[in-house]
Amino acid sequence: MMSMPAGNERATPLPFDLVREELRQVDELLLQETWSAVSIVRDISHHILGAGGKRLRPALLLTTARAAGYQGDWAIRLALCMELLHTATLMHDDVLDHSDWRRGRVTAHRRWGQSASILTGDAMFARAMRILVDYGSLPILNAVTSAVIRVCEGEVMEIALHGDLDIAPETYLRVIDAKTAALISVCCQTGGMLGQTTPAQIEALSTFGFHLGMAFQMVDDLLDFTAKRERWGRPVGEDLKEGRITLPVIYTLQRATPADRERLRTILNTPSAAVEHMDEVLSLLHRYGGFEAARADAIAHTRAARESLLALPASAARDALAALADFVVARDQ
Repeated sequence: MMSMPAGNERATPLPFDLVREELRQVDELLLQETWSAVSIVRDISHHILGAGGKRLRPALLLTTARAAGYQGDWAIRLALCMELLHTATLMHDDVLDHSDWRRGRVTAHRRWGQSASILTGDAMFARAMRILVDYGSLPILNAVTSAVIRVCEGEVMEIALHGDLDIAPETYLRVIDAKTAALISVCCQTGGMLGQTTPAQIEALSTFGFHLGMAFQMVDDLLDFTAKRERWGRPVGEDLKEGRITLPVIYTLQRATPADRERLRTILNTPSAAVEHMDEVLSLLHRYGGFEAARADAIAHTRAARESLLALPASAARDALAALADFVVARDQ
């Protein structure tokens, strides 16, 4: 039987005061854009969007657009597009992963069923594509649709690797590059394409988004073990419960003694047992430096993200992006 996680505390604010008003407009437009005459579609959309979220992707597009010298209304519309795409992927992820909770709320598929949840996610994808078509930039349309293809491919790769205890770090990095970093990267790339920037600066923003996305997912994987449940919005240890092997576990399996490696493999081979033996799993991850190694990788990507910003002229927007890079590895939810 499901048990409901404790109520979410107020989210730690992202360093995006520069675009706070635009983000407020994005939140308003999200509810307007997902209105439907079909009540279930409307209810599902508003259920997940009403739970809030970091709004990282629209904030990145808005801030990179500022850094590129653009402040027009289309930044808000394209930021809306990115959040619709991201939310659609979350809805599909929850079905694939059989997740019970998202952002402190029961998942849509648990409340309304898998078919309705999947199709509502599809409707969000279509609404996002309509915004891109309305804007009419083939380069941006090509960049975003290419990123969406990569996200889907990343999800398929993750499914294919489900429960694989022999996954190499390089393989895992390819998965998170596709399923997480690709969309974050194209948000930053799109912001650059809106403004008066050079191809080299657009590439620098794309690179910033790639490294930020990699670091963000690595920290997410760490928080799945270490976050406080009431702040995380879902039970800790969900990755192991769902058979997802992430970087801290991969590094620990590589470094452990044969006896400890076999013990950890025995626990992980039965996902439900992994949750029951979480204290032992955490002890092994600490003992062999799995957490430290994964965090070091995240920090390295954060540094690379900050370095890529040097291609841009100094501005308050560039400073905000640099602050976000620091926030990503310091966050606790």
